[in-house]
Amino acid sequence: MTFGQLAGLIAAIAFLILVIFACILLNQLSKTMKETNKSISTLTRDVHYLSQEMEDVLSNTNTLLDDINHKSEQLDPAIKAVAEVSQSVSDVNDALRKITEKSHERREKMQLDRGIFKMAGKTVMMGAFNKFRQRRKQKKGMTTDE
Repeated sequence: MTFGQLAGLIAAIAFLILVIFACILLNQLSKTMKETNKSISTLTRDVHYLSQEMEDVLSNTNTLLDDINHKSEQLDPAIKAVAEVSQSVSDVNDALRKITEKSHERREKMQLDRGIFKMAGKTVMMGAFNKFRQRRKQKKGMTTDE
């Protein structure tokens, strides 16, 4: 065997090893691609089911939202009535407070007026009593002088 043949044989063996490793690599890559395709098809199927579920959920949500809006519209008059009643109660409360204040002021004024009348009455009574006593003294003094 000559040097050229030996070099050709070594090159052929190296090429054969390279081809074997390339085949192993391609085989592993093929397995990986098959697994990737399986995963992608599973994900696609799952996404399809999830999108159908989401459509159902959104449909139910829209139905519930419409129902809530309808019930809210029905409650609006009741809420307005409650607001009007609370305003009326507040107005009545204010009116009662004013009446109470006026009544209290009148009572205080009447008590003051009563006090003044009592004092005036006492003064008049004392004056009348003093006049009565003076007349009596005068009458007694006239009867004793005679």
